[in-house]
Amino acid sequence: MKRYNIFIHLLISCCLISFDSICQKIYGAERIILTKGIFNRVITIKELEDFSNKGIKKGFIKKVLKKEDELKLKNLLTKEHKAPLVLTSKLLSSNIGSIIINRISKIIYPLRIEDDYTKGLAIKSATIKALAEGNEKINVIKFLKAYPSKDVAINIDEVNKVIVKVESMSELVEFFTNSPLDKLKE
Repeated sequence: MKRYNIFIHLLISCCLISFDSICQKIYGAERIILTKGIFNRVITIKELEDFSNKGIKKGFIKKVLKKEDELKLKNLLTKEHKAPLVLTSKLLSSNIGSIIINRISKIIYPLRIEDDYTKGLAIKSATIKALAEGNEKINVIKFLKAYPSKDVAINIDEVNKVIVKVESMSELVEFFTNSPLDKLKE
């Protein structure tokens, strides 16, 4: 009988401990780790918030950001994008959404997580949570604060690849909008 009571107490203790660990509040990202090859730099979300709201530059932002780029960065961090929550959720769960998330997850991902599925879930959950908390409006700061990992890695090499692709696509669009064939006919 005594062993049975010890077993029951042990079982109840394990259940309470596991319940407590499940019920802990999950916070958003606290730090952004910018990675380029083997090098990385850290920016805290608090530094980004202070800069975007109050214009206070601290840490890595103070070292790197030029005076003429301050307004651009503030606008990038605080620009609100309106997106319906249900429609966005459906889009993220569609085939095209999976392709987009797969590409984004190569740029922004939880630090030290190699699983592509987990990276995708983190992006989906951050987007949906930020939209839900922001009344169907999202910006970079809200997204990062909703990101379900303490540390968020941003791969600068992948960002540069995307920028090159976007620039080449914009050049292609510009080429065709200028109607080069019409000019040849004249």
